[in-house]
Amino acid sequence: MKKIMCYVFLAGAMLSSCEKEPDLGEMDGDFTVYTQYDPETDFAGASTYFLPDSILTTGQGMRTTYWKDENAQKLIAQVKDEMDGRGYTRSHEKADADLGVQITYVENTVNMVGFAGGYWDGWWAPYYWGPYWGGGWYYPFPITYQYNTGAIVLEMVDLRTADADTPEKRLPVVWVANSEGLLSGSSRVNLILVQRAIAQSFEQSSYIQKQ
Repeated sequence: MKKIMCYVFLAGAMLSSCEKEPDLGEMDGDFTVYTQYDPETDFAGASTYFLPDSILTTGQGMRTTYWKDENAQKLIAQVKDEMDGRGYTRSHEKADADLGVQITYVENTVNMVGFAGGYWDGWWAPYYWGPYWGGGWYYPFPITYQYNTGAIVLEMVDLRTADADTPEKRLPVVWVANSEGLLSGSSRVNLILVQRAIAQSFEQSSYIQKQ
C-alpha cells in the first residue's frame, strides 16, 4: 500500500450565506489528511460504485450507529460528486457495482489533567512572591481541560474480487482516506472542516479515475 499524508490549509473566501460567517481564527486547525491505496488495483477499469445512504458513526463507548440527517446527506453527496466527476456511475445495488465506498465518522472527547506551580513547574524559585507568603513553598494546583476530536474515514473495496461461492469472505480495502483534527464549538464550522478534508482526500488520490 502506498501512503500520502498532507495538511489542509485555508484557501480562498468562504461561500456566502445568510448565516453569520464563522471566525476564520476558529478554522486554523484543519484536519490532517492521510491516504493509502493498493497500487495493484485497477481503478481505471472500474465503471460503477456503491455508496450507502447513511454514514457509519462511532463515539464514546464505540457503539455503532448510523448518521442520516441533512448534514450527513451533504457529505454523502460530496463523495458522490467526487466519484461521478471521475467518471464512475453510482449503483444502488451492491451486487451491480465494481467498487464499494464506506464513510465512517468518529468523534471523541479527550479529558486531561495537568499541574501548575510548585516544584514541578520549575519556573519560579521559592520565595519569589516575597515574604508575605510566609517563606514557604506553595503546592501545585491541578488544571483540568478537555477537547473534542473528529475523524472522517473513507474506505473503498474492490467488489469485482468478491467470490459468489463464499459471500462471507471479507474484501480487502484498496483505498483509505483518514482525516483527523480538533473540532470547534460550532457544528457549521465542523461540517466545513470535514467537507474540506473529503475534498483533499480525493485531490491527493488522482489514481481514482475511470479510464
